[in-house]
Amino acid sequence: MKVLITGGNGFIGQAVNHALKQADHEALIFDRVYGDDIRDADRVATAVEGMDAVIHLAGVLGTHELFDTPQLAVDVNVTGTLNVLDACRSYSASYVGITMPQVFPSIYTATKVCATRLASAYHHTWGTPVSHVRAFNAYGPGQKHGPGHPQKIVPTFATMAWQGEPIPVWGDGQQTVDLIHVDELARLLVDALRFGDDVTFDGGSGVEHTVEEIALMANVIAKSAAGIEFLPMRRGEQPTKLRAAGDGWDRLDWRPSWDLDLFVDAVRAYKP
Repeated sequence: MKVLITGGNGFIGQAVNHALKQADHEALIFDRVYGDDIRDADRVATAVEGMDAVIHLAGVLGTHELFDTPQLAVDVNVTGTLNVLDACRSYSASYVGITMPQVFPSIYTATKVCATRLASAYHHTWGTPVSHVRAFNAYGPGQKHGPGHPQKIVPTFATMAWQGEPIPVWGDGQQTVDLIHVDELARLLVDALRFGDDVTFDGGSGVEHTVEEIALMANVIAKSAAGIEFLPMRRGEQPTKLRAAGDGWDRLDWRPSWDLDLFVDAVRAYKP
């Protein structure tokens, strides 16, 4: 199967590229580092022509960050998705999209919900084969941290711990997250290619940890005594409990899982 990965040079995209090759598929990358832009409908259509499927990962990220650039978020995450869906419909390609739990009242959440609903609409109206993967908290070595990148939990906590600085926790730390290693999320995205009936697969482990627990684990691994700095929650955030319920897992011959050793390896990857 020939599969186009939009955003294929990103953190999740690189893992998907590897997973596709492991499954004997041919992977092609559409990514802005190569001058590609999903806002350009013609460029998207040219890339999708001849593909059997698209795994659509391209987008702009950020919970509180996108309040500064809401139009960009809509242009990329919504209009860009529409361009991909139009191309899939034109060239009879299957579509696998990545979405998220509908938890935060943020610009990012709004755009991802809209993109998912568009994909469902194309499936039910035009017959486009569509599957969704609801990603919870993806982590793993290589996830970016620093200026220009959203503050993701594992790279942020690990970096601060190794620097011996207090780990910033927004809120009281009792909100929960469901961590999934990027390689398992990538496997799930590739497996979703086999379906196409508007099914949604939970991209989480089904195990929840409080944010405070994750911070404490990062400090233990890095042997940091700097502790935790509790801060006010940021724009678009609110206290929430996140845990994958297992949607779609009954259709697979495996399920994602929590692996402490993988978490430890990911934290150690940020050691200077």
